[in-house]
Amino acid sequence: DMMDQIDSKVPLERIEDGPNDTTKWWTVQNQASVRKSRIGFITSMSEHFCSSCNRLRITADGKIKVCLFGSNEKEVSLRDIMRNRSSNNSRSEEEELSEVIYAAVQRKSFALGGHGNAEAIAKAADNRPMTTIGG
Repeated sequence: DMMDQIDSKVPLERIEDGPNDTTKWWTVQNQASVRKSRIGFITSMSEHFCSSCNRLRITADGKIKVCLFGSNEKEVSLRDIMRNRSSNNSRSEEEELSEVIYAAVQRKSFALGGHGNAEAIAKAADNRPMTTIGG
């Protein structure tokens, strides 16, 4: 894999990741200087980090996506909630949105959007690719 190819040319040394990092960090010792460079690998397929992922995404069409690999049916439209709010609703917009976001996070699958592995994600017809969610 890519890391092995790099490590065969220049030594890599694993460094500590932050608590919710999606990247596995390594330092690269530059032989020409004492300066160290850093390189990161995002291992969402080979070593998923789903249990520590704390990211939420808002798509270009106003939906909250709790997992990049999650199905479209788990997306909730924040845009529609904000547009359809009635003025005689006793709850504040912030309270309503907070409850909806909390509920969406609670439905998040343990790993890989509930697909199990990379092959199942590739075969799934119920997930928008990252390039189409906007950002």
